[in-house]
Amino acid sequence: MVRGGWPANLGMDDYHAELTARSYLDAVADDDLSAVDGAARDPARIRRVLTSLGRNEATLSSKAALLRDTAEYLPEDAEGKGVKRRGGRGPVALSETTLDDYLGALNRMHVIEDIPAWRPALRSPVRIRAAMKRHLADPSLAAAAIGGTAETLRTDPKTLGFLFESLVTHDVLVYARAMDAQVMHYRDDSGLEVDLIVEMRDGTWGAFEVKLGAVQIDEGAANVLRLDRKMSERGQRPASVKAVIVGVGSFAYRRDDGVQVIPLDTLGV
Repeated sequence: MVRGGWPANLGMDDYHAELTARSYLDAVADDDLSAVDGAARDPARIRRVLTSLGRNEATLSSKAALLRDTAEYLPEDAEGKGVKRRGGRGPVALSETTLDDYLGALNRMHVIEDIPAWRPALRSPVRIRAAMKRHLADPSLAAAAIGGTAETLRTDPKTLGFLFESLVTHDVLVYARAMDAQVMHYRDDSGLEVDLIVEMRDGTWGAFEVKLGAVQIDEGAANVLRLDRKMSERGQRPASVKAVIVGVGSFAYRRDDGVQVIPLDTLGV
């Protein structure tokens, strides 16, 4: 995950492979984000935004949450355009306008690739969260943004889980584009969440949960089955694929409940 999908990293050791993503983010902050449209942007504040995006990788964090998160990192004496101090003292925060500008520029550069919410047409109302799920374009960028290395992530399973979801999302996006399909996520007001929904042009869809460890397979299977039942009860066609993508195992198999368990190494079109 810290090596990423960079062709130059093939054959490199972990340390030098990690430098690739860090160097890329440095270039984005120091030059590229301003060059994309000629607008001057502060490299230090760009780095704060990138760090916050890394900390919120594969989450539904709101813009307000990003503003709070960046305020923790901005220096107490920061002044100037795009920064406001709350209550005249304490942490300073990027203005919402500045954050929107930075996120828009990062999106145009394809540094970020947020995943939209799935909004199926249902016969009965279900309150579905419309928030985008936040993703940097490669899991190695998220790791680099928070200073993660292969060594430190081995002792941080929570962060590793988010980065694994990012890795799977990246791969699924590649495969989905080859099939002219769209990748989304699902979460509703009941708390039901499914990591990835892949929908074809003809409306057929599949539900995929992402679980790093084998002990989480039952939980993931329960989520995709529950979503499938909920959609069927509300007039939506059933899922054509129900699966849990995992980080362990050497072969895929189908459970008795019909859910496929797919190690990432075996995923393909």
